Amino acid sequence: MSDDPATPEDSSQDGSDSATRDRRSHGSKAGTTEGAATHLADIIGRAEPMENRPRASVVHEDETAKIVAFEFGEGHELGDHAAHHPILVQVLRGRVEFGLPDRTVDLLPGEMLHLTPMLRHSVRALERTTLTVTMLLPRA
Repeated sequence: MSDDPATPEDSSQDGSDSATRDRRSHGSKAGTTEGAATHLADIIGRAEPMENRPRASVVHEDETAKIVAFEFGEGHELGDHAAHHPILVQVLRGRVEFGLPDRTVDLLPGEMLHLTPMLRHSVRALERTTLTVTMLLPRA
């Protein structure tokens, strides 16, 4: 038997092999060759935080998403607020205390939070921090 991944012909007789199903629906024939891929680099440190509050800069914006990078100095806060759209918050460096209605989460580099629209939250940097907020915009 080979170490190569199974092909559709190698799957179980009833076709229930999940790897095979995944390959069929997401294989080389799926999708399109038209569209855009945007590579975003140099996000960390693209702006200096203000003296006593974070600074934001738009990293990317199109019809489906807006990505904003926030640079926090240690102790900087964004008080209780909410976003109109679902958001993804991801820490790139540093550490923040992320306040939610039912708990507080220490968010570390490589971790992400997904928030539903209008969920109240607050952010406090425990050290110098860069985080991104991706606003997931409705499709027209």
